[in-house]
Amino acid sequence: MKPIVVASFASKVHARAIAILEAAGCRVREIPQGTSSWTDALIEEYAPSADAWVGTFPGMGIPRSVLERSKRARLVVSQIIGTEFIDVDAATELGILVAHGAMSENFDGMAEAGVMLIAALRKQLMLKAMAFKEGGWKPPQPGSMVAGATIGLVGFGRIGRGVARRLGGWDAKIIAYDPHVAKDEADQLGVELVSLNELLEQSDVVVVMVPLTDETRNMIDASAMARMKNGAQIASIGRGGCVDEAALLDALNDGRLSGAALDVWQAEPPPEDHPLRNHPKVIATGHVIGHSGELYAQIPQVAAENVLLGLRGEVPLHVRNPQVLPDWHRRLASLAEHAGETA
Repeated sequence: MKPIVVASFASKVHARAIAILEAAGCRVREIPQGTSSWTDALIEEYAPSADAWVGTFPGMGIPRSVLERSKRARLVVSQIIGTEFIDVDAATELGILVAHGAMSENFDGMAEAGVMLIAALRKQLMLKAMAFKEGGWKPPQPGSMVAGATIGLVGFGRIGRGVARRLGGWDAKIIAYDPHVAKDEADQLGVELVSLNELLEQSDVVVVMVPLTDETRNMIDASAMARMKNGAQIASIGRGGCVDEAALLDALNDGRLSGAALDVWQAEPPPEDHPLRNHPKVIATGHVIGHSGELYAQIPQVAAENVLLGLRGEVPLHVRNPQVLPDWHRRLASLAEHAGETA
């Protein structure tokens, strides 16, 4: 029997993984486009027969209720780095492996974008471009150099470390907040680990690049911004919801902050009349700032390879919950033992 893979992609670019999976002998069942939530009937139609799940399942996610009914499922694959739409804790409890698209083109592209935005904010790129576009020449705000500035990295994972490496020759002081990183890991890159409050108080530019969790939701709120230097700037390139957008708007409008770069939003896409979308002090993009043709070429390839490896009982390229591996191997052995039984 062909293994059944259930898919739902937000992008046609990512959906090229379907052709790869079908060519490898999988039967791919797609959730109908426009479906925005799970119903009992929808779960019963797809979950019991699923050997694997792949995609982002826009508006739906993969909640516990789906995973618990997925008796045959080996793994869930997110083709992007983010896995917040998957109940990873439930998957881990059930012995289901979660893989994701943590290829170098993804986090290296984001690191490049992070450095670009730091420079653009310091140089007041938005104000200079707007002045010229509106018929002016040189605006009164010349901006500042990156050299001599303090750059604060909120999150020091692969993207944060990539930013630090790329800023190594810019003569800036780099500090970071990440309670999950050891001091010696930061020391190797010349980065000082500090508390979040210390980072906010010292930084000229704060770059937020953490996943969205209960711990990080609205972590940069009005009280956090009140700790920042007058005239400091924020770049948010991790996940929407980590920066309080209402508080950011207030801080920009009253002049406490001099600029911001937002690639991720609390609601995606944000409404057309969102006040930060066309704000003169904001570089606003639609969750694409680190994307590239190289990344788009790799996403479907890596997603399909992760699925195929997991279906063969091999560890995928990029695993989000590696602690599940012992239970995952036991789950695979049980599934093999009961092969042919109905779900």
